[in-house]
Amino acid sequence: MTDEETNEPPYVVEKVLDRRITAASKIEYYLKWKGYSEAENTWEPEENLECPELIAKYEEVRRLKEFKEAKKKSAKKKLEEITKPRGYERGLQLKGVCGATDCGGELMFLVQWYGSDEMDILQATVVNEKNPTKVIEYYEAKSKVVEKARERTKFAAYEEERPEAGAGVCGDVEQEVMQGTEIPAESFEQMMQA
Repeated sequence: MTDEETNEPPYVVEKVLDRRITAASKIEYYLKWKGYSEAENTWEPEENLECPELIAKYEEVRRLKEFKEAKKKSAKKKLEEITKPRGYERGLQLKGVCGATDCGGELMFLVQWYGSDEMDILQATVVNEKNPTKVIEYYEAKSKVVEKARERTKFAAYEEERPEAGAGVCGDVEQEVMQGTEIPAESFEQMMQA
């Protein structure tokens, strides 16, 4: 009996086994063909397939599997974060205090360590006790930044108070710059002759 006599296409997808995205950003599925051995499984582009139910079933199972794996990784990472030593427990030397914040009414410092890219948020009382000089350095640097900001504000206020008309220099002769005032040509000529 031939395929034409049974009205079946020559190739029928039995199962979708895998999925990949090609370098050209096309989706391909790895297929098990009905009536053929595992050795004859092939990768086929999505647009050539006529088995939407099998693809949907495969995609549902794949998403569920990815979700479970992500959840497992997240739980493992959270557990590592909880059990991971923090702050002074890591045995690192304090590089400096980078910032401060209020956390539930308690002062906390963001601190940086020598030999690590990770920063920690620690209670200010602990940092004050273990590294008081670093805390003092932080506050001194912060006060210098605040003072510079105040100076810039004063300078900006002074610039705003200056009158629009200022003194300009043309060669060695000072001239008053008058903005928004037009002088008739005849008057200007008379002034120049005087």
